[in-house]
Amino acid sequence: MDPAHLHLLFNHFPIIGSVLAVPLLGIAAWRSQERGALFAAVVVLVISGAGAAGANLTGDGAEERVEDQPGISEHWIHEHEERADIATVLSVVSALGALGVLIWAHRKGQTPVLGVAGLVALTVATAADMGWTGLAGGQIHHSELRDETAGADVGENPAASGEASEAREREEAGEREEAGERGEAGERGEAGEQPAGTTGGK
Repeated sequence: MDPAHLHLLFNHFPIIGSVLAVPLLGIAAWRSQERGALFAAVVVLVISGAGAAGANLTGDGAEERVEDQPGISEHWIHEHEERADIATVLSVVSALGALGVLIWAHRKGQTPVLGVAGLVALTVATAADMGWTGLAGGQIHHSELRDETAGADVGENPAASGEASEAREREEAGEREEAGERGEAGERGEAGEQPAGTTGGK
């Protein structure tokens, strides 16, 4: 598998995993005496964090594979990268926080409700940012998902740039043709006035 395929494989784990972890953490806080749900949530978050790190590491290779293809939005590639950096940090911190809560619960024999509540808030933020990052990833290839006013896609998209260039050339050609017609009309008008002026002089 090349980096592009690996990137597509890895980026599903943090998006789906962070969403699945939220109800598991809710169950863990509700049934604090039992640590089964907490353990399941920790496993999911650790896999999500590993997937986020893997997606981040393969991102540059995936970019090199697709950046020169027609119809690719350079703006959304950079937007996806910036969002992914934040989302990766949140996902890894969530995984480490989940491990910390699990270790604390194992030592104390009870799940810390406040710790789980904080982890829920962090995981929700991670899930939201992962969804936002995934949207930018989809916008790289899919023009129907793009907000064209948010980026300079016309200037960066080869196909759109070519269409804009052709439109400008047609407009300039029309202006030149119109100017030529006005010049010819002026010359004809002067030619028509000259005989009358000559006769009047005689």
